[in-house]
Amino acid sequence: MYALLSQRCLHWFGYVSHMEDGRIPKDMLYGELATGSRPAGRPVLCYKDVCKRDLKAGNINPANWETVGADRNFWRLAVRAGLQRSEQRREDQWEERKERKQQRAASAPTEPGADYICSKCNSACRSRIGLCSHSRRCNSTTD
Repeated sequence: MYALLSQRCLHWFGYVSHMEDGRIPKDMLYGELATGSRPAGRPVLCYKDVCKRDLKAGNINPANWETVGADRNFWRLAVRAGLQRSEQRREDQWEERKERKQQRAASAPTEPGADYICSKCNSACRSRIGLCSHSRRCNSTTD
């Protein structure tokens, strides 16, 4: 689903780049607000920021995307190849997460009263989260 949304976003991004100056969609894409304020916290990403994120994920340089988008066929090929690379990267990340989860499950004690043992200092913790907290402190003091 994410790949489909990214593809549609970048397809429209290329379409707008071919429009004449003065068209409303192009003015909205390149426009900036003159006044206004944002609420505290992480700001909501605007459409252009989402497109830049998708360009970076597809190994398309956001600084010169307009020159790449000038040739429609090359733009389509670049978007398609970029989405395949980002999709492959996302699948690899999922596989890494699965492997880490399996390793954590395999290293966890099976009986309920068992302790979690630190690999550096051999101290016992009562829970996995306690071991994580301890290992952060243990690694920072022993390094």
